[in-house]
Amino acid sequence: MQKIAIYKYLTFYIFSYDAVNEPPHLHIAKERGNRQRSAKIWLKTLEIAETGSLTDTELNQAVKLIENNQKILIESFNKVKEGKRITTIKLK
Repeated sequence: MQKIAIYKYLTFYIFSYDAVNEPPHLHIAKERGNRQRSAKIWLKTLEIAETGSLTDTELNQAVKLIENNQKILIESFNKVKEGKRITTIKLK
């Protein structure tokens, strides 16, 4: 699991095996709390594939952050897919 980006309490990450087998997407989870299920959002369409344990407000925030940083997040996804190292992005 590679941490792509963080924003306050949200962590955006990708599983390396997902990068090879699926279109660009990110998993999103809250940093606090245990036993959470991650949400999954497609990077190109901004469609929510899975809501996980996030609330509607948190999902909307995640979609907005992805939309505002879409280009760099897709670039990071592609680097993971190619097996390259990435630096975690701090989203604003």
